Amino acid sequence: MEQKILQIEANIELIKTLLMGDKKMLTIEEACSYTGYTIGYMYKLTSSQQIPHFKRGKKVFFDKDELIAWMKQNKVQDIQTQARNLR
Repeated sequence: MEQKILQIEANIELIKTLLMGDKKMLTIEEACSYTGYTIGYMYKLTSSQQIPHFKRGKKVFFDKDELIAWMKQNKVQDIQTQARNLR
């Protein structure tokens, strides 16, 4: 019985993940789940304006495309790519 409950919970998480793929705007909780950052850290980033976000009253939202672009900033290149660029 417990195994079935764990499987159902896993399926629910998978469904949430798939549904989030279609969303354009994310709540702070969804953005935390998407990035792996804690809510406290996300609030720190928003309050210091280090991450693109929107505020509607006390709610904070993130455009998913902007969040992805922000995460791709400051890419660290592997050593082979660095060596190729030196030529």
